[in-house]
Amino acid sequence: MKAVICGAGDVGVSIARYLSQEKHQVVLIDTDQKKLNDLECDMDIQTVNGYAASPEVLENAGARDADLIVAVTRNDEVNMIACMEGASLFNIPLKIARIRSGFYAEPSYEKLIREMHIDVVISPEVEIAGSILRNLKIPGALEYIQMHNKKIAFLGAKCLADAPLIGSKPDRIFKKFSDFPVQTVAVLRDNQPLSLNEKETLKAGDEVYLLLPAKYANDVLEALGQETHRTRKIVIFGGGRVGMSLAKMIEEEGISTDLSIIEESAARAVYLAGQLKETLVIRGNGLEKNILKEADIQGADASVAVSGVDEDNILLSLLAKQYAVGRTFALVNNPVYGNLVSQLGVDIIINPNALTISTILQHIRKGQVQSIYSLRSELGELMEIQVLETSKIVGSSIEKVSKTKGIQICGLIRNSVLVPLHQVQKIEVNDIVIVLAAPGHFKAVEKLFSAGLYFF
Repeated sequence: MKAVICGAGDVGVSIARYLSQEKHQVVLIDTDQKKLNDLECDMDIQTVNGYAASPEVLENAGARDADLIVAVTRNDEVNMIACMEGASLFNIPLKIARIRSGFYAEPSYEKLIREMHIDVVISPEVEIAGSILRNLKIPGALEYIQMHNKKIAFLGAKCLADAPLIGSKPDRIFKKFSDFPVQTVAVLRDNQPLSLNEKETLKAGDEVYLLLPAKYANDVLEALGQETHRTRKIVIFGGGRVGMSLAKMIEEEGISTDLSIIEESAARAVYLAGQLKETLVIRGNGLEKNILKEADIQGADASVAVSGVDEDNILLSLLAKQYAVGRTFALVNNPVYGNLVSQLGVDIIINPNALTISTILQHIRKGQVQSIYSLRSELGELMEIQVLETSKIVGSSIEKVSKTKGIQICGLIRNSVLVPLHQVQKIEVNDIVIVLAAPGHFKAVEKLFSAGLYFF
C-alpha cells in the first residue's frame, strides 16, 4: 500500500510511523524541510517539501499511484483541498481529512464535503468529547471501550488499596467471577507492563485492563475497589469546541443533574449560554477561588479540564482534587506530561492525538477488522477480527497463536458470547477474535488471518 500523508505534526508523523513499521510505502508532505530531513533519518519514508494543497506537490509525492491520502495539516481548508485534488486529479481511492472547525460540521455543509469527495472526515473535538462521555458513564474507569455491538467491554481501572482483587494473580482474576467470563489483557505497574505469567500478585495502584461482558462492568470495578455511583455533578473547565461539544452530549444523554462550565472569555461565555439549555455557564478563571465557589465544586463527582493549554488543564485538575472532586480529566496534548501527570494524581489523561490516530487507523485497516483502537503506547492496538474460512488461524490453538511475537489473543467471541479462554482451545470459522498487537506488529496479525485480512 502507498500512503500520502499531508502534515508532519504529531498525528501525521504517528500515522507515518505506524505504516512504515509495517513496510508500506509512505510519502510525507510538509513545509518544514528541516523536520522532514530529521524524519527521513528516523523512519523509512519519503518526504516532499511543499504546500499540500498544490497539485504539483501531490504529483511529486506520487499521488497518481497512491492508495490513500491522509490530510492532517493545521489548516482545515488545505486538508479539504488536498483530498479534493486527490480524488479529482489523481483518483486516490481513500481520502481522509481532519477538519477541526465545527463550522463545517453543520448540516448545511454536508453537500460541500460530499462534493469534495472526502471519504472520511475526522473531527478531533467530537472524538475527544465522545471519549470523555464514555468514561463519565462508567465511574472509576480509566479506559472503557465497547466492542461487538456494545456487548463486550475493554475496561481499564486502578486497583485500590481496599479492593477485593488485591493479592490475586493477574492471570487468575477470572476465578473471582463465577457468573461471567473475565479475561485479563494487561496489568501496568508504574507504567510498565507486568508479565501475566509471573508469580506477582495485584497491588494497590496497579492499572488492570480486562475484557468482559459490558453489562458486568460495574461488578468488576467494585472488585477493583472503585465506587460506581452515578456521576451527577460535573464541572467543565474551558468552553471551547471540546467543552461545548461535551456539555451538549451530557445534556442529550442526561447523565448529569448538575452541570457547570467555566469560560474565561466574556464573549464566548455569552455564546455558550445561548447554545446550552441545562448548563450553568460561569464567566471567569477556574484557578480563582471565588469562581470555584460559584461553581460549587466541592465534592463534585467529576471535573473536566479542556482549555487550550496543557499546563492549565493539569493545574485545574490538581486543584479540583484539593476540593475532593471524585474524578479529574485533563486534556493533555504533550505526551511528555502523560506519565508524570498521572503520578501527581490526575485520574484520566485525554490525549487528543491518540484519539485521532485511533480513528484514522480504523478507516485504514480493512478486511475483517471490525474495529480497532490505538491504546496507550505501553499496550498497542486492540482489534476485533472475524475469522474467515480461508484464514490460516482456523484450527490453531490459543497457545500456538500466542507464540507469535507482538501478538496477544485477549478474547474469543463465539455465537455473540465471550467464552473463557484456554491455551488448548481451537479457533473456529466465524469466531470473533480480540487481538492486542504491539506497536508495529499489525503485519503479523495480517499474516495470521491471511486471506481474510487485507488493506485494499
